[in-house]
Amino acid sequence: MLLKLAGLSIVAVAVLLVLFEMPAQSKKELSYSKDIAPIVKSYCLPCHLEENENPSGLSLDNFDLVMKGGNHGNTVVPGKPKESNLYLKILPNPPFGKQMARNKRKLTEEETQTIHDWIAQGAKK
Repeated sequence: MLLKLAGLSIVAVAVLLVLFEMPAQSKKELSYSKDIAPIVKSYCLPCHLEENENPSGLSLDNFDLVMKGGNHGNTVVPGKPKESNLYLKILPNPPFGKQMARNKRKLTEEETQTIHDWIAQGAKK
């Protein structure tokens, strides 16, 4: 009986460890138009407007252009923030180039998490 209780305790601790190690994802369903567009507008434009040339070839004027991507591949891979350049480029030490936004203040942790969670939820319009 004592061994059974010890086994259950170990399983309970393991479950708790897994739960606390998982990245926090927003419970709220996020959308581009409601949650992401204001962040993009605040930090990424005018540099990434379609009418302005930029070395990345990336335009972020609207959802369709965000999903189209630029010279460095997919800006957003729905369900996969760690494969999405939109998310990776706002982190310190991105896989290529410099952290965005280059000429402005950096995104807050909450804004960064919102972009992560939106992509993780499937990057809905």
